[in-house]
Amino acid sequence: MNFSGCEGGRRYSAGLETTIDIGSVAFGGAGVGRLPDGRACFVHGTLPGERAAVSILRSKKSYAEAEVVRLMEVSARRVRPVCPVFGICGGCAYQHADYPLQLEIKTGQVASLLQRVGGFAEAEVRPMRPSPEPWGYRNRLSVHIHDGRVGFHGRKSHRIIGVSNCPLGNAGVNARLAALSAAPPRGAERMTLRDTSERVRGFSQVNTGAAEVLSEVVRDMLKEGGKLLVDAYCGAGFFAKPLRGRFAAVTGIEWSEGAVRAARVDALEAETYLAGAVEIHLATALKKADARETALLLDPPAEGLSPDVIRVIQEHRPVDLVYVSCDPATLSRDLKKLSTDYRLEFVQPVDMFPQTAEIESVAKLRAL
Repeated sequence: MNFSGCEGGRRYSAGLETTIDIGSVAFGGAGVGRLPDGRACFVHGTLPGERAAVSILRSKKSYAEAEVVRLMEVSARRVRPVCPVFGICGGCAYQHADYPLQLEIKTGQVASLLQRVGGFAEAEVRPMRPSPEPWGYRNRLSVHIHDGRVGFHGRKSHRIIGVSNCPLGNAGVNARLAALSAAPPRGAERMTLRDTSERVRGFSQVNTGAAEVLSEVVRDMLKEGGKLLVDAYCGAGFFAKPLRGRFAAVTGIEWSEGAVRAARVDALEAETYLAGAVEIHLATALKKADARETALLLDPPAEGLSPDVIRVIQEHRPVDLVYVSCDPATLSRDLKKLSTDYRLEFVQPVDMFPQTAEIESVAKLRAL
């Protein structure tokens, strides 16, 4: 038995049933309530304002995880999930919540992480911008194939949940998924299914409509322009291309040579795209620039900025900094490190992946 603390001699350990009032939803999608012993308890499939009878799955010193036995009080904002394997498949987290509530939950999670991880107690977090399409928005899906089964990993497992249609995929993707499920190849592999009807040059965004919203947010943050825009982790120039008319020069930096080749195809004379380590090219680009007339755009992978990249930024301090992040926890961590040299003006979340726990955010900073 895992010791979990007790109240009145009762131990809240694995297998015990109790009642939980859900007050919020944590990043990742689990509802959060309090056990009678005061510890936080995470319960997937619950919403704020609900009361649930739960069974403890795992009990740790400072928190517990549980599953719903039955809902005793149900939120008025609960809806019927569209997908028959919701809750079993690990892809979606919020199909049981109406879409406006999903936006509210995710906005609150960004604010909470900025406070807990970044120390920004009063950060301005603007309401999340919605995706134009909350369903059928994905133009590509990665599926797993094993022993004749095609689908996605189960929640917190590597078991393949077989699917022939995903409500997040668009019609082209689902046509390919249905065909693959009807005649799966032998062996085990991971395969990316793409909607080839969309003509996309280079490296495309998964959610075309929401990606345009994200680009609009970035453009608005950099509307004043300047002498130089440095776009670190630039990909094929998704953000830089619409901004090149506002800056005298644009320098893009990207580790992928394929993406850089795509960015160079229609580059103007004032555009330069460099392939290689961001920290090396970034230091060179910022060293030559007037920091007072330079804007830096960052769109790193989920692990965030390396210590070397942060050091380069702090050494050269470009006046405007826009940070696009797909992980609000690492964003909060990095903003805390940058706060000695920059003031956080506001954060604008964008819902790139409705129904899922993923969150895209854009932070606007100004040099002190």
